[in-house]
Amino acid sequence: MNISRIAVYLGAFAAMALSNAVVPVLALITSDAAVQGAVYSAYFLGAFFMVFPAGWVSDKIGRAPLIKIGLAGTFASGLLIWLFTGDPLLTVGFRFLEGLFTGMFVSSSLSYVNSQIDHTKLSGMYLALMNVGMVAGLVIPGILAVIQPYAGVLVFSVLTGSAFLAGVFFREDPGFVSVKIPVRMIFSIALYHKWLWAALFIFTGATGVVISMYPEMSGYSAEISGVVTALMSVSTAVCIYAVSRFSLQDSLGFIRRAAFILAVSVPLVFFTPIGMILVGAVFGVISVAVLNYIAGTPHPQGMMNGLLTTMQYAGMAALPFFTGLIVFPMGYLGVFILVGALVLLGGLLIVRCPCYASALKKSN
Repeated sequence: MNISRIAVYLGAFAAMALSNAVVPVLALITSDAAVQGAVYSAYFLGAFFMVFPAGWVSDKIGRAPLIKIGLAGTFASGLLIWLFTGDPLLTVGFRFLEGLFTGMFVSSSLSYVNSQIDHTKLSGMYLALMNVGMVAGLVIPGILAVIQPYAGVLVFSVLTGSAFLAGVFFREDPGFVSVKIPVRMIFSIALYHKWLWAALFIFTGATGVVISMYPEMSGYSAEISGVVTALMSVSTAVCIYAVSRFSLQDSLGFIRRAAFILAVSVPLVFFTPIGMILVGAVFGVISVAVLNYIAGTPHPQGMMNGLLTTMQYAGMAALPFFTGLIVFPMGYLGVFILVGALVLLGGLLIVRCPCYASALKKSN
């Protein structure tokens, strides 16, 4: 494996682990629930603002400089979080910076991975490592907290720094061609795929809903809830790796069929932890399929992956927030049924997308 891929893969694992590393120690940062929420959400807000601009710029100047800057900035942000733990408001600011730089890295590195000839296998490994990193970020900092409360943040910051050192030697593909995309064309391509983006917004948001509500809904201890949530990410990683070994001829049709299973799995979470594992598994299948579709389009990969990750972060931020407002009158089962119905709607929306008919003709 060449040094460029090592930087991308190690960066994907380390950056995702760092993004979750504060979760097990939020109560040590502050006892204020509102500030805890701000600390957690600041990362996603920063990533939301950065992923599309980074993808767009990567099509113009190449992926290499943005991957290097993204890894360096994520490393520095993690160190700042570790150094200035006494001020929760500073932590919020540093988490926002972390989101900006990690978003830059994710968008540009996804563009690189998806532009390779063997993109299906590479993107499968990339996404699997991201999910394994999320699990590590939940488990390892909790274990290390008995030694030092923020030891996990330091460990994954150093690991991200190691990815940056490998990234110093990252080289752009010889065949890379700079593409300058007019804003009008971006809007045109975005609108052409609008129903696909809407569906992915719902699918990703659905995973955020079950993750955010499961601890309180289940009544389990924090340790057990953490294990179940970790198993959800593990099932996502396993399915991503497995599905990426196969050739998907009809990626959007695959997503549409998977959406029906996801729609059933979400309400199942209310009755059994197996529902969480199923949600993670099906979302892993959808993740591989959508990247496979994007890789097959004639559009610049940076822009397309930027649009994808923007909608995913938007779904993770918006849908859990909205369902949190209605859980009191509807109850958890009512919310999960509603989200399942939205997921089903998302599967139907894909059929409305002009891209679906075009992809169907291409596969036939």
